[in-house]
Amino acid sequence: MMKLFNMRRRLTNPPSGLIAGLDIGSSKVSCAIARLGSSGVPEITGFGHQASRGLRNGAIVDMEALTTSVAAAVHTAEEMADETISEVFVCISPAITTSHPVGIEAAVSGHPIDEADVRKMVSQACQGLEQPGQHVIHAIPVSYEVDGSRGIRDPRGMFGDRLGANIYIITANSGPLRNFAACIERCHLEVAGFIVSGYASGLATLVDDELELGVTLIDMGAGCTSISVFYDGKLHHTDYVNVGGAHITGDV
Repeated sequence: MMKLFNMRRRLTNPPSGLIAGLDIGSSKVSCAIARLGSSGVPEITGFGHQASRGLRNGAIVDMEALTTSVAAAVHTAEEMADETISEVFVCISPAITTSHPVGIEAAVSGHPIDEADVRKMVSQACQGLEQPGQHVIHAIPVSYEVDGSRGIRDPRGMFGDRLGANIYIITANSGPLRNFAACIERCHLEVAGFIVSGYASGLATLVDDELELGVTLIDMGAGCTSISVFYDGKLHHTDYVNVGGAHITGDV
């Protein structure tokens, strides 16, 4: 199974201080490079974009054409930032992913619940979805339950005999992911991790109050519209519609 990664945790300690993101869309490919400041807030130092070629409905249809577009966008961002990157986080369309709300429960033997217990719950939930050709992109604990007490946001430090969790898991077929990884590698880069575009849009645009109170985020791209539902600070649902801005422009 592809290695899980936590976007917020990873950003706090990038190996070189640089963070690069690559958004491969139907109409354009965008690359942004940021550096973490002393306050821990990323500061954009370079940005590049290029017309997208070789992608349709979130899947690659022409590897060579898409590689050229990615390389051009990355090169422009590197020139602006005056930096050379070695890895990127890659946004993927929800059109090639599948969502799995999973409920799981385990015994914790009455000791204080710690980080290891939480990680074990997430790992067990992911194991249930480990099938040939499937990779976990995100595993997001939505809520916890301790001895029947529901709606717990963070159980660490609490005592109980049974720990339950509702975990929102997003998977994707290995074929499309391998194609994206091969495209990135042709540009002499490594994939630091994949992130579903609607989730990335929410992390980038929503403030804490919106995440807590609840919001449905609609991100209209050229060929696909992503829908993401956030509540209680967590991602609860993602979906998509195979209609985007290019379709509306064509109709007009």
